[in-house]
Amino acid sequence: MENQAVKPPMVLIVESDPLLLTGLSAILDQKGYRCFLARDVAVGKKATQAMAFDLIVLSFASDALQAAKDACELRGEIESRDLPVLFLADAFEPAWIEPLNLAGGVYCLPKPFDPEIFLDLVEKALCLPHLAFAKIAPPKVHFAKDWVKLS
Repeated sequence: MENQAVKPPMVLIVESDPLLLTGLSAILDQKGYRCFLARDVAVGKKATQAMAFDLIVLSFASDALQAAKDACELRGEIESRDLPVLFLADAFEPAWIEPLNLAGGVYCLPKPFDPEIFLDLVEKALCLPHLAFAKIAPPKVHFAKDWVKLS
């Protein structure tokens, strides 16, 4: 009987800056993750219609409401509705917590960031029992030095 290896997680990265997009994928690739790169939400949406993902990394500048809408659009397919979203933001405002959380966000990482912190949050987001946790207890806001837990 053949030993079938478990496929590494598939991550959708939506980032408009080609340099950062390439850098993020290189960081994840070195740790064995598979990545699909999209420069905008339209390309990401087409990808979610055709492929199965384990995590969405969505970058935005300052419009958190638009980022939340974009995340909902990316998670619109039945197969993608429960995907966790890791937001990357140019800055962070506490008022963004609720809309980003409601859009499936589990973390928001302000730029610039340490690649090790990014990898740590990706691993946490992939291991997070986000659906079970949401049903057991209400979300608690957690601030760390470099990131914000959204759910």
